Amino acid sequence: MSEEQEIVEKVEKAKKPGTFNILNVLQDRGMPTEEVEVYLDEAIAYHASRIDENIKNLEKQIDKVPDLNDDVKGLAEERDELIAEKDKLIEEIGGSRFVFHLTGISEGQREDLYETCLKEYPMEYETERNPLTGQSEKKELASSERDRYFTNLIWQAYITKIVDPNGNEQNGITYDDAVELRRSLPLTASAKINAAIEKLRTATAVFLMSVNEDFLAKS
Repeated sequence: MSEEQEIVEKVEKAKKPGTFNILNVLQDRGMPTEEVEVYLDEAIAYHASRIDENIKNLEKQIDKVPDLNDDVKGLAEERDELIAEKDKLIEEIGGSRFVFHLTGISEGQREDLYETCLKEYPMEYETERNPLTGQSEKKELASSERDRYFTNLIWQAYITKIVDPNGNEQNGITYDDAVELRRSLPLTASAKINAAIEKLRTATAVFLMSVNEDFLAKS
């Protein structure tokens, strides 16, 4: 085969559709992300939240009075003082600010985590008799241990990075980290992380559904 023929064959081969591995595509696809700010100084955070409530109440009172009379001026001055105090607290609380970076996971990964839970804490049932039919029915028994185990695994899977107030980073967390975080973080912080996880789960599902619908519409 001449050199010219070899070049022609290579060109024709290059024109043909290439190959790919769908599993690699699935593993490399982008997932929704979320950042959660967590403040560990609960005392200052609580104080700041109470001040914020007072500021909002004062603003409501000010809005009710159309004329700029002495009473309104007094309320406005009080509000401004509270805003200054709140700003000072926010500056102080910055020293306890941690940012949790979360990344969504697929439903398949979530199911795998639950399967892991079932291996550690197998499902248990109790038998009940249906009063209407008289037939025996199996009812799943709740397990707080399994629920905690599953939530710890979920936190471990979703939390991909934590950044401290100085910009230092921890990449990912271990299962033991998840256990200690859920045990020690302020309740508001844990609630924010749980809410972000559910938000990411919904965002992932909606995104994949829209992509699939668009793909099918063009197929």
